[in-house]
Amino acid sequence: MNFYSKPNPILPVSLHDARVEEISLRRGEKPLSGELTLYFPEGIRAEVEGEWVITGPGEVRFGGIDWDFSGIRYYEGDAVKERSFEEFTADLEESSFEIVDESYGYNRSVFSGYRYRDGFFRVEMEIYHFKETVYFYEDAPEEDMEDFSE
Repeated sequence: MNFYSKPNPILPVSLHDARVEEISLRRGEKPLSGELTLYFPEGIRAEVEGEWVITGPGEVRFGGIDWDFSGIRYYEGDAVKERSFEEFTADLEESSFEIVDESYGYNRSVFSGYRYRDGFFRVEMEIYHFKETVYFYEDAPEEDMEDFSE
């Protein structure tokens, strides 16, 4: 019997509990030429020298966005509301988006978490992208370095 075993890569970065304070986007003139950047002023989690730490400010950039299959959904009570990335950008002026779960698949990244507006509600961001995802972050000040390995 033939088989294929798909590797499950362990990323040295995590957006769990990171807060998106702002996003920027560029639609692009050609298909799959769009770009999306998520900004994390309070940092993200990264493995540094074998220990998990909260970094300084960071950003995550996605390229080659397929906007037709990317979107934002708000789950408020029994209602599901589709939001455009432009609407979501404006909404982030009111409150941040805290990522609780992140999932990566073939050309797809999904982030789910919460926003606050008269109570917490669930948000899901789905991004179809055909270029690599790039994580940028500053080192945390030495006194702020925390060990999350335990």
